[in-house]
Amino acid sequence: MYLVLMSRSVLLAILVSLLPIMVAAQGKPYPKPQVPSASGKPIPDFTLKDRSGKRFNLSSQRGKCVLLYFYRGYW
Repeated sequence: MYLVLMSRSVLLAILVSLLPIMVAAQGKPYPKPQVPSASGKPIPDFTLKDRSGKRFNLSSQRGKCVLLYFYRGYW
């Protein structure tokens, strides 16, 4: 029982201490983007290898909806 009460009080203390930081962060505007918007501009053609090693060329997908998902692998 004592451990449960202590953990609740610790959690409450953390939340109360973070409240001013959260309130102050809400008032700050987002920074301007470093890269200009590419909205409405054509995508440059590129070729990549997929996970199985086959080449993927973006120009072969013209007229189709394409979702590009870039991720960083940690291997």
